[in-house]
Amino acid sequence: MKDKTKLLAALILAVGASVAVAQQEQTFTGTLTDSMCGTSHMAKDKTPAECTRMCAKDGMKYALAVDKKLYTLEGHEAELSKLAGQKVTVKGTAKDDTITVRSVVAAR
Repeated sequence: MKDKTKLLAALILAVGASVAVAQQEQTFTGTLTDSMCGTSHMAKDKTPAECTRMCAKDGMKYALAVDKKLYTLEGHEAELSKLAGQKVTVKGTAKDDTITVRSVVAAR
């Protein structure tokens, strides 16, 4: 019985540790866009910034294009709107293809 208890405790610790690692803050640098267009903006009469803001206003999520990967961004929408279409650095926690934003600044 003690062995089962020890095994269960070890399992709980291992799962907790893997969740903690997955939730560590990371830094990403890429182009601030939207989840619909990515880097191929469909509104040809608008700048990438205008297209991104228009899509966000229509309900799309802000997104970060890093190389060929597109991350959906959660939070800090007012700051994201100001930096739409620009190269930015985002700090936050990633889970799958979503980044929960802690901060966003124009990339240097």
